[in-house]
Amino acid sequence: MTNEIFPNFLLSNLIKKHKLRINGLEAFGLTRDSSSEFSGPADGLKDFIASESQNLTLPDVNVMLEILTQRKQLLEAESCAAQNKLLLEFLTHLLNQKKEQESRLKKELSLIELDIQEVENKLKEVHSKCPTLEDVERAVSASEGDATVSAMKKEMINIIDNIGSAVNKKEEAASSETPKSEGFTSLAARRRRMHAHFDDFVQCYFTTRSQDLFGIDKSNKSEADSTSGLDEFRENLVKFSRYNALRPLATLNYSNDLFNNSTIVSSIEFDKDNEFFAIAGVTRRIKVFDYGSVIRDPVDIHYPCVEMTSNSKISCVSWNSYHKGMLASSDYEGTVTIWDASTGQRTKTFHEHEKRCWSVDFNDVDTRLIASGSDDARVKLYSLSVENSIATLEAKANVCCVKFNPRSSYHLAFGSADHWVHYYDLRNMKEALSVFKGHKKAVSYVKFLNSEEIVSASTDSQLKMWNINKPYCLRSFVGHINEKNFVGLATDGDYIACGSENNALFVYYKGLTKKLFSHKFDSVRGILEQERREEDPNEFVSAVCWKQNSNVVVAANSQGIINVLELV
Repeated sequence: MTNEIFPNFLLSNLIKKHKLRINGLEAFGLTRDSSSEFSGPADGLKDFIASESQNLTLPDVNVMLEILTQRKQLLEAESCAAQNKLLLEFLTHLLNQKKEQESRLKKELSLIELDIQEVENKLKEVHSKCPTLEDVERAVSASEGDATVSAMKKEMINIIDNIGSAVNKKEEAASSETPKSEGFTSLAARRRRMHAHFDDFVQCYFTTRSQDLFGIDKSNKSEADSTSGLDEFRENLVKFSRYNALRPLATLNYSNDLFNNSTIVSSIEFDKDNEFFAIAGVTRRIKVFDYGSVIRDPVDIHYPCVEMTSNSKISCVSWNSYHKGMLASSDYEGTVTIWDASTGQRTKTFHEHEKRCWSVDFNDVDTRLIASGSDDARVKLYSLSVENSIATLEAKANVCCVKFNPRSSYHLAFGSADHWVHYYDLRNMKEALSVFKGHKKAVSYVKFLNSEEIVSASTDSQLKMWNINKPYCLRSFVGHINEKNFVGLATDGDYIACGSENNALFVYYKGLTKKLFSHKFDSVRGILEQERREEDPNEFVSAVCWKQNSNVVVAANSQGIINVLELV
């Protein structure tokens, strides 16, 4: 048994320390307290001084005072050092931060001054190429008595004066006077809109000029490269301020049934020539209207050229960009149907999705190719020449929207309930080319502004713009309300239109985050109830379409009211 006994060195050391501590306390006249093991050092010192003060000599007191004074000085110095160290660290960090801001501000000021010089040179160049007052006088001298010529002369002189005032930096004087020409009248209105969105433009300016602002090697840059950012910002400024309102051109009703309250329009699309547009929704009907006749007829009751009836509620329609009358639709039963809009007949049906199909799209390059997305978390690909689907892309969440790249037969984007936008090359469907993350809720729509830029909509009440070659969000557009419904999304490449759950249409310009303007739908129901009524919080804009190469937008709401609107 003795072989199993081992010395406990740690316990021995603890016992020794404990004995030394007791001996030290006893040397100071301290004893074990009945309620605690030992009093603290400070209390022990106080007790010692109280009990032994009569026995302390003057040298003892002086020694103790010197020790305590030094201890006090050390504690005060330590506290002061700690406080001032923290203050010094704060001030140093603040100084570095302000120096960085100063450096950035100097760069910004230098860039702005260079751009001002560039614009002034451009104005001087324009002014130098303009006819002078003498040239105008000489040109019209032969027809001085003609009233038309005199009016033209006056207008030309006004334009020359306005251009000259801009070159000579008389903007303030010019803005306070009534503009004398149509061009400068437009400029005054644009100036007001610019100042109304000034902070947004500042952000846009430094974003477009970021290459010149943040240390790009200027030795390899040409003069054209150095002004490309300024040209881009000029384009943004002009395009943003080009329009200031939406003007109604016509109004239609989706449902002919005066007592049918379920008339949500889910999709609006123009055909390849912008001659006809199709409207579809929960009434299971696809109605095709002649755009020209709708605009020419001032009444609100318009009749479709052709009407097609589906077996289920329709979620989306898409026109073929090659075959004039060919139209595809997706529905709530998961069916994709191909229609001949000239006859109103079905020509082909694909019933392969297991759940509701939300979106369908024709490829603009290979016009035989069709894609669809569904709640079964699949993207299906079809060909007009094959009876069944030709490929299936497995997603990990419900697919809410699909869209082909308008310049490619192989590239496709889709948005899903995982909050992401997925971009695929269909020649390699095992892995996405890019996954764009940033939305906080399901992605309900994706549209291409051009071959490289995508805009997405989500029920997080945001639109986001992406570049297929960059992993981050370029810009977010906020202002509309979208928390639970499909509200529509459309673009012409520069301007973006989307619906809102306050029964309004919102229009954005792709270069700025804030809305350009909005249009509120009237709260009316059906044809028998044309008087306006109190706003219903459940009404929302449900579908939007842009008439390509024009300034016309068609939008519909959850009550089946369709407004044809023009940007002016």
